[in-house]
Amino acid sequence: MENYRTEVDSLGEVSVPSDKLWGAQTQRSIEHFSIGRELMPREMITAYTVLKKAAANANHAGKRLDYQAHSLITQVCDEILAGQHHDMFPLHVWMTGSGTQFNMNLNEVISNRCCLLAGTPLASKKPVHPNDHVNMSQSSNDSFPAAMSIAAAVAELLIPENEPGSSIMPGKVNPTQVEALTMVAVQVMANDVAVGFGGAGGYLEMNVYKPLMIFNVTQSITLLTDGCTNFRRFLVEGTRPNVRKIREYVDRSLMLVTALVPVIGYDRASAVAHHAAEHDLTLKAAALELGFVDGQTFDRVVDPAKMVRPYVATTA
Repeated sequence: MENYRTEVDSLGEVSVPSDKLWGAQTQRSIEHFSIGRELMPREMITAYTVLKKAAANANHAGKRLDYQAHSLITQVCDEILAGQHHDMFPLHVWMTGSGTQFNMNLNEVISNRCCLLAGTPLASKKPVHPNDHVNMSQSSNDSFPAAMSIAAAVAELLIPENEPGSSIMPGKVNPTQVEALTMVAVQVMANDVAVGFGGAGGYLEMNVYKPLMIFNVTQSITLLTDGCTNFRRFLVEGTRPNVRKIREYVDRSLMLVTALVPVIGYDRASAVAHHAAEHDLTLKAAALELGFVDGQTFDRVVDPAKMVRPYVATTA
């Protein structure tokens, strides 16, 4: 009968086979994304390990990562780069689209291997924490939030009122130039499919799809030229930021909790985010209610203006 140990993440306890180096988040991914047989490419293990080692070196040079944690992390990274522990990366390709769980697989394996080297129990997260130390100053989710921000941009932008937007809702303004340009894009892609089939339908040096092909190519050029010109004139040049709405989104963004991690640690910062979400509070209200920081410290640390540049908060 297989033996298990208890690992803990921000959602609670998880049973993990006692002979494995991964932790709670990796185990959750194994259980929730058992899709197909394709594992993450083994090349990704090496590539991500190089990144982890480089991050540890940079954070140590910046005096954010202490000597012991740095030495242990780089030692374990060297072990992985030498081909060891590759059986500790069991996650499938078909997981969260951001790759966050694979990132955490690396963090957890490195943390637990560091524990073994330091003589502390697996899952103790001491002296090396998977988030606070191995993942320090890193995000596997940089590109995905960018796409999410674009999807929310309609409320964050004030677009030109070129024409009434609805036949039934008075005062509504639709992003009509966006709608028109997306239809142009779909038509151009359809034209390209037809040109591709036409080009593939030739015999030796003879092709009997030339009229179709030249019609579709010239139509695509005209549609793209006119569509982009109108998009610039009637949307881009007249669009303004909705500063009030943007400020509201920033003030209530749970992602700002990341700034608190160097000051109160990953686990407490995670608790603040969950508490804010569950009780419909701002991060500041949640942090003060839990007693993890005072108001002055929160305002100093969680400053979005500082976070648009390289920035790591300090306790002092």
